[in-house]
Amino acid sequence: MDNNDKFSNIILIINKNVLRVLIGIMTLSLILGAANLIYLEFLKIIDHPYFLVDVTTLFEVFNLILVLAIGYELIRSLILIISSDTVPTIPIIQIAIIAVSNKIITLDIKQTSVNILIGLALLIAALGLAHFLLKNSRKPQNEPKNEKII
Repeated sequence: MDNNDKFSNIILIINKNVLRVLIGIMTLSLILGAANLIYLEFLKIIDHPYFLVDVTTLFEVFNLILVLAIGYELIRSLILIISSDTVPTIPIIQIAIIAVSNKIITLDIKQTSVNILIGLALLIAALGLAHFLLKNSRKPQNEPKNEKII
């Protein structure tokens, strides 16, 4: 049994280090993505007509900003996974809600079938219900007791 515990600890250490490398890569990607977004916006602003941005450009910008926000939330959840021995389910559900919301926001309604819309609606409803149940069913742990010890 002792060898199994050592093996499990080694595997956990390796996995946590792999996650640290992935977090580093994702952080670099977020920095480069934000820099690219700023550069592209700068080019669009200085292009004729000056300081005017059309709706399609705004659509692309908002989509990129939402992708960066999802990346940030994913990094936060990976850091939570590394720092604890349990999987943080609520942040993962929140990231899924943000990702599906991003898809809904950037969805072209004219090109989308009814089945996809119904599926996305059910997915958001299921994620919302899961978030509600996880948030309200958790019992507080490690709370100090108000009992006086004499």
